[in-house]
Amino acid sequence: MKRALFAATALMLLLATPAWAQGAPNFSGTWKVDIAKSDFGPAPPPESIVMVIDHKEPVIKATTTQKSQIGDTSNDSVVTTDGKENTNRLKGAGLDQDVKSTTKWNGTKLATQRTIEVQGMSISTTDSWELSADGKVLTISREIRTPQGDFATKTVFNKQ
Repeated sequence: MKRALFAATALMLLLATPAWAQGAPNFSGTWKVDIAKSDFGPAPPPESIVMVIDHKEPVIKATTTQKSQIGDTSNDSVVTTDGKENTNRLKGAGLDQDVKSTTKWNGTKLATQRTIEVQGMSISTTDSWELSADGKVLTISREIRTPQGDFATKTVFNKQ
């Protein structure tokens, strides 16, 4: 009887353990976009994107540098994976504003939701970060909801 109680208690503790403690991926590293494997939806592809990520659960710090036809941008962000609201400054393509987001684990995928206001329009995005089994490929799938219609993008990064 004691063994059954111990086993049940151990199982409950395992199920209550946060996803990151169960071996969720660590996104730390320098990541370079793979243009050929990415899908930028209706937007033209950038010339390059490099993300430098420092992931110390539950905090993810990222610097993203992008070169494109409409100019070069660099953004720093800090999010927490606990579902609490985070605020970061978004700059580029006529934007320079604070953006609030929430980030949380969905199994081994990391989901971030945010809404931004652009020229009087509300645009919502949901990002899903997924790391390949070998830890060398990061795929960010993004669902974008706009008043003109919804679309999706997929950005694939290779670890440098």
